[in-house]
Amino acid sequence: MSSGMTRRQADHLSPQRLTRGYYSSSPPTLHARASAILTLAGRTGVVCGPTALALAGVNLPLRLLRDTRVWVQVPPHQTWPRRAGVRLVRSSRSGPAHSVHGLPSLVLPQCWVQLAAESSLDELVELADSMMCRQRPVTTKTALRAALDLHDGARGIARARAAFDLCQKGTDSIPETDLRLLLVRAGLPTPTVNYCIVDDVGRVIYILDLAYEDKKVAIEYDGAYHTDRTQMNKDTARRRALEDQGWRIITVTSMDLATDPSGIIASVTKALSR
Repeated sequence: MSSGMTRRQADHLSPQRLTRGYYSSSPPTLHARASAILTLAGRTGVVCGPTALALAGVNLPLRLLRDTRVWVQVPPHQTWPRRAGVRLVRSSRSGPAHSVHGLPSLVLPQCWVQLAAESSLDELVELADSMMCRQRPVTTKTALRAALDLHDGARGIARARAAFDLCQKGTDSIPETDLRLLLVRAGLPTPTVNYCIVDDVGRVIYILDLAYEDKKVAIEYDGAYHTDRTQMNKDTARRRALEDQGWRIITVTSMDLATDPSGIIASVTKALSR
């Protein structure tokens, strides 16, 4: 039982089940469930895969976000009882010790390579971008390259190397990554991610999601928060100021990405050909 509680005490507190034989009076968070599973795994167990990345605060692609299992890695020889809600990975490749919020973890770049065997190319690019995001990144491109070299010959390694060539540091969201991939695959040049516009004294006044700075063409992704009235007013003033400086602003929504990718490509192509 977790926290030293007996089963009877746990029942009295209307506990939440973490895994068989482990209960908590608090909501069963991912951290609490992972901690319970690692108690069973012993010293050799580490969280890995999407579990480690989620605990580190990485934004996951939708398919991985829906995977509620706790991923745990143990050595190849270790026996393991069957447990619902656990994805067991047996591997001798662990690398140096790492910790995520107090839990032993596989090194995060290795978690990324680990997922290459069952992830699409786009998912791997989305993950790599999220891991190197503009705010609170958890890895670097150098570290990702080292993980690729360490796992040379592993399943999916060719796909991971292809994703490595497409990923970019300093991104803000998965839809922005998808938008960049759409443009590149259409044969357009790779846009600059989060291009900064500065004032006369060098202060950053605007950050553009994607930009072709030599042509003064910007592509902005509008998420749900842009429908807020205050934010809409700010966006209007920002757009007007950028257009006064000669920028062509192309706004893209989630609906555009889902239903009209060819329209996005046509607009960007036309703007670049001015």
